[in-house]
Amino acid sequence: MQELPAYGLANTLTAFATLFSGAIALAFCRLVGPQPARWRFAYWMIVVTGVFTVTLHGFGETVSGFGPRWFWAFLDTGSNIVVAWALALGVLGDYYSPAIQRRARALVTLAMLVGVAWHLYDRLPGSEPAYLVPLGAWGGFYPGECWLIAFSWLVAGLFMARREHIPPHAKPLLWLVVATFFVGMLLATASNAQIVAPFFAMHALWHLVGAFGFVVFWAFNHVRFKV
Repeated sequence: MQELPAYGLANTLTAFATLFSGAIALAFCRLVGPQPARWRFAYWMIVVTGVFTVTLHGFGETVSGFGPRWFWAFLDTGSNIVVAWALALGVLGDYYSPAIQRRARALVTLAMLVGVAWHLYDRLPGSEPAYLVPLGAWGGFYPGECWLIAFSWLVAGLFMARREHIPPHAKPLLWLVVATFFVGMLLATASNAQIVAPFFAMHALWHLVGAFGFVVFWAFNHVRFKV
């Protein structure tokens, strides 16, 4: 197994933060206060995507003998799309009528499947992955990543559409979640290998911002359900 480059090591270590953020949210649900099963499911999906983020950067940054990079890249972004789907199911169950939920669940599930399938098609052997949103030498976004961003904004939109039902004490945490996501999206524009002197590994910073964002998300839900 080849040694990881400096950026690969940073990306791999910080990927554990994503995994731990889901695990911490689940622990908080047990130790601090329970949350509905739909949200515990979302936290479990964060744990799963954390595992695949670790394997992508640990096995996929170089040719390591642990499988082709396209496979790990598919599991990483594909599982992130599943996380966005789980979050969408969670908010639908919080604030929307059963009739709307039935239709919306079918639509967001279809959107999840389309996004995962598109990402798989883009990553299959023989294909030539190209940025859907290119940003030159800095980086950009692949199709699956664009789908993930759109899906994530959909989740934010579902909350905003029912913001009058959100307890006042929880609203500042919702804004913090959205702000954290926005900063993470900006960091994610950089390629995996982008390091801004002297030591700002942009992709690794995205992992950390995202992980803390998920913990804030737990806090937002905790305040909502305790009020």
